[in-house]
Amino acid sequence: MPVLNTQHLSTLPPAVAPLGYDRNALQTGIVHLGLGAFHRAHQALYTQSVLQAGDARWGIAGVSLRSERVPQTLNDQDRLYTVFERQGAQGQAQLVGALTHAWHAPSQRAQVLAALANPAVKVVTLTVTEKAYGLHPATGALDEAHPQVRHDLTHAHEPQGVLGYLCEALRLRDPAAPLTLVCCDNMANNGDVLHRLLGDFTQRLDPQLWARWSDQLQCPNTMVDRIVPAATESSLAWAQSQLGVRDAAAVVCEPFTQWVIEDRFAAERPEWERAGALLVPAVGPFQAMKLRLLNGSHSAIAYLGQLLGVDTVAQVMASPPLATFVRELMTQDLLSVTAVPNGYDAHRYCDDLLHRFENESLAHRTEQIAMDGTQKVAVRWLPALRDALARQQALPRLEWALAAWLHYLKHPVNAQGLALTVQDPGAAALQARMADTQTPAESLAAAVSHAPVFGSTPWPSDWQQRVAARWERLQTQGVMASLTALGAS
Repeated sequence: MPVLNTQHLSTLPPAVAPLGYDRNALQTGIVHLGLGAFHRAHQALYTQSVLQAGDARWGIAGVSLRSERVPQTLNDQDRLYTVFERQGAQGQAQLVGALTHAWHAPSQRAQVLAALANPAVKVVTLTVTEKAYGLHPATGALDEAHPQVRHDLTHAHEPQGVLGYLCEALRLRDPAAPLTLVCCDNMANNGDVLHRLLGDFTQRLDPQLWARWSDQLQCPNTMVDRIVPAATESSLAWAQSQLGVRDAAAVVCEPFTQWVIEDRFAAERPEWERAGALLVPAVGPFQAMKLRLLNGSHSAIAYLGQLLGVDTVAQVMASPPLATFVRELMTQDLLSVTAVPNGYDAHRYCDDLLHRFENESLAHRTEQIAMDGTQKVAVRWLPALRDALARQQALPRLEWALAAWLHYLKHPVNAQGLALTVQDPGAAALQARMADTQTPAESLAAAVSHAPVFGSTPWPSDWQQRVAARWERLQTQGVMASLTALGAS
C-alpha cells in the first residue's frame, strides 16, 4: 500500500477535498506547540481556510514537545495528512497541507527556537494539555516543583517545557517584533493564565527581559471545541480503506467545530473568521460554559465508563440509565451553576452536546478522557461544587460523579474484575492519602485534605457526608444500581 505523500496526491479519491493552494509558496507565520490530533483537526483546518483564501503568510511550523513519532510520521508523508469528519454513516474528508515544518523539540531545539525568534512568526498557538503549564492546581501559582519548570529554571538555554521554550524565545526575539500567544487548552481564562505563569517564570530568570516584553506580548483567552479521539489502528485502517493510500497521521473527528477568540493580538493575525472562528471582546462566558457542560460531562462519562468496563463515549451513551444520568448531570446540575452568554440558547447547546456524545463513528475512548484527572477535576468539577455550596445548593449527580472518580482512584478495578490503568502523574499523591483508610467517609476526608487538588478551603461536613454516602452506595451496590437509586431519590 503506498504512503500518502506529494507523489501520490493524484491517486486520492475525488471525494477528498484538495488543498486549493500552492504549498511551495507558503511562509511560516505560526508556530504551534503540541502537534497532536486535536491541533491537526482544529487550528490547522482554520488556518488552511486562510491559505485557501490566498494569504500564504500563515504556514504552520508544528512542534512536538515529547513524541518523536508524530513529526516523523508527518515528515515521511511530506507533512500531508487527511481529516475525516464523521457522524453516523455521513462523512467527508479533506487533505491538509498547512504544515511547513514538523519538529521534535528535544532533538531539534535549535530549529524550534529559531522559528520562535523569527519576526515573520507573529502567532504561537498551543495545545499541550493543562498539565504542561506548571500551574499549581490549588494555588494557581507557578509550581516550581513541576518537572519541566524545575529543569528550565536551571537550564534556561536548553528548555524542555512550554514556559522554558517561550521564555527563551523572548530572550532571542527582538521586542520590536510583537508576538501573540494563543493558548487553546481547556483552562479557564487560559490566555490570562499563560501570561501570568510566563511572567512569573521569566521574572525569576530575568526581570528586565519581562519588562521589555510587557507591552509587546498578547495572550488572548480562547475556547476551542471539537471531539477528536486519539487515532487507533482501527481508525487508521478505516481511513486507508477510504483513501487507497496509507495515512499514518489521519484524523477521524466529529463534524462540529468551534473556536472563540478574544480579539486582542499584538500584531497581524490570520483571518480565522473565514472558517467560522468567533472573534469576541470576552471569551469567559463561552469558556466557562464549555468547560462545565462539555468537559465536566465528559469526565463523568469517562469514569463511569472505566468503572463499568465500557470503552467509548458512544457506548456509554447507548445505555439508557447512563445516558439519563449524563443528561441530568449536564442540564440540571452543571447548567444550574453555569453563566451563559447573553442571547445564547443553553438548552439547545446541551442537546447538541448530547447528540455529539452519541456519535458512534468516533471511538472516543473513556480511558483517554480519564487521563490526568487530578488536573481536570480541579477545574471542571470542583469550582462548580464550590459555587453550588455558596448558593446552599446540592448537585447530587456531580457529587456522585466525584465519588465515582475517587472510587476509581482508590479501587482501580472495573466491573469485570480487570485492573484499570490510571494515567495521571498527580494521582499517586492523592491515592497515598487514601491508602490507609477503611471506609468511604474516611477516604473522602483524606482526599479533600489534599490541597494540591481540593484546595485549602475546608469542604463542609454535611457535604462530605453526602458524598461519602454516595460512595458507600457505589461501593456496596455497584454503578448501575447506584444510578437507579439516585434516580429514585
